[in-house]
Amino acid sequence: EKMLQAIGTLFQNFRQNMRYLLPLGIGGVIGILLTSNVLSLVIAKFEVQLLSLFTGLVLGSLPDLFQEVRLDGPKIKGKHAVAALLGLGFVMLFALGESNVVGNAEVEDLSILGALIAGAVLSFGTIIPGISSSFILVYLGLYPAVIATIASVLDFRSLASSGSTGMIQNLSAHFLPLLAMVGAFGLVSILIIKLVNRMLKRHHSTSYAAVIGFVLGSVGLVLPNIVRQFTWSCPVFFLLGLGLSLLERRFKEKLTDHKSESADAKAQAAEAIKE
Repeated sequence: EKMLQAIGTLFQNFRQNMRYLLPLGIGGVIGILLTSNVLSLVIAKFEVQLLSLFTGLVLGSLPDLFQEVRLDGPKIKGKHAVAALLGLGFVMLFALGESNVVGNAEVEDLSILGALIAGAVLSFGTIIPGISSSFILVYLGLYPAVIATIASVLDFRSLASSGSTGMIQNLSAHFLPLLAMVGAFGLVSILIIKLVNRMLKRHHSTSYAAVIGFVLGSVGLVLPNIVRQFTWSCPVFFLLGLGLSLLERRFKEKLTDHKSESADAKAQAAEAIKE
């Protein structure tokens, strides 16, 4: 939410917003480039385990989302239920609409059309809380191709087997889809970021109720894949993801408490100096 506000008001307080966004952007790009190589290997051999892990991570965010909804009051209201159902329906309709365009068969090479759709999906998943772009891409059969395209920017496998020449050739083969994906991501982000920022400000609790619907819808898209390939390791990886998500929540709570205590101590010190 803070990131959305910084992007939405970028030019109103450019220096302060860039100080916040630049480290996030650099860290995000480095993280994506490094993990894409690992994911391209993992998804080929352990797809169902990876999906189970992601499902646990995503569902582990639900307590935080319910907490945001309850800022409007301790009880869940009818408008919250309607917003959640609309969020769920939006994800399903969006995914079904895209599947009619690209199909559900898993693709190895990303076409320009697939790249444009993937860029839009990644933008929705980045800007709108709760939408899992990874799950939607898996449902559309685009996830392995998207990971391979991103990994081509820093392809360690090509570098190890064929040197820098092989890595450059691999990047050249993926360059146009990569450019289309980045362009679609940027364009869609510009179009929706102010709307999302405004909704979170003016209709905070209702917006987060819709986010719960987004989360459940995203998980619903990959459940058939997990059921179809189910093994004994799926519950293990699901619980691992759920545990990691809850640990992150606990860490955030402790960090918030620590900041609150520090702020109170500073305020008390200031009052003491005044006296």
